Amino acid sequence: MNWRLKDKNKVIEIGEKFIIAPEDIKTNRIKITLAEGKSFGTGVHETTVSCMEVMETLNLEGKTVLDVGTGSGILSIAAMKLKAKKAVGFDIEKFAIDECKKNARLNGVDVDCFVADSPATIVDEFDLVVANIFDDIILSMRDELIKKVKDGGLLLLSGVLVEENFKVKKAFMDNGFEVVKNIFLEEYTTILLKKVEWRQNALRDLKEKGI
Repeated sequence: MNWRLKDKNKVIEIGEKFIIAPEDIKTNRIKITLAEGKSFGTGVHETTVSCMEVMETLNLEGKTVLDVGTGSGILSIAAMKLKAKKAVGFDIEKFAIDECKKNARLNGVDVDCFVADSPATIVDEFDLVVANIFDDIILSMRDELIKKVKDGGLLLLSGVLVEENFKVKKAFMDNGFEVVKNIFLEEYTTILLKKVEWRQNALRDLKEKGI
């Protein structure tokens, strides 16, 4: 990410609202500045771009967001810039958390980020859970991800290979979610799902009856 501090003319526009740019670039867009680092989440990869393009269409004002595999913190920062009330992020790499904290300070937002390998230790439920990670990890975390989404809340998944899209969708549709958006990129896909309350209630009833 060295160019973000050294190349004053380098900017990346994302969607209709966002721009990744150095601190002194003036713009009418929502600007995110990222310090030098090696974490994933620079605003270049198609999955990051796709997540931000979806997020800018959502009403996140006053909402809570969980960022699974936060990397540089770019998606947590984007959520806070979209007026979310709280963003929580975790990553397995300590250097990523250090960079997430640094980038949050650089952008004047608060992000609660920490080292973890699963959302299992997080008590809260969230209005939006974002997981821009590999599809096999998404599937391994399926049950914990489901628990972290509030009834009526949204789950935004990316990093899902085209050939794994159906399997990932079905894993959540079979557990009380409906597909809101299913976006095919060059190599990966992005899936936005909603946790439907009546489906969750029906699943709980079936489990209680041992069906």
